[in-house]
Amino acid sequence: MTQMSLDRPTRLEVVPLLAAERQRIAEELQGRTIHRLFAIGLKLQAMSSDREDAEISNRVDACVSELDVTITDLRALIFNLGPRNV
Repeated sequence: MTQMSLDRPTRLEVVPLLAAERQRIAEELQGRTIHRLFAIGLKLQAMSSDREDAEISNRVDACVSELDVTITDLRALIFNLGPRNV
């Protein structure tokens, strides 16, 4: 065995580390990013309903729709971050 192979972590050491990192990333995305995007969407919806200008209201609604798609995409990414075979 060479020194290089002795320094390299084994699969049994790496798999739990990867699973823990995936879990941390998923929790951060869910706990911070998605909640912030959702709050922005709610604020935009409130602004849209207060607007008398239909064009601005339509643009704001389009932004809210894009936020909804982004949130859905992030949730799918989070779901796929679960433990897998490495």
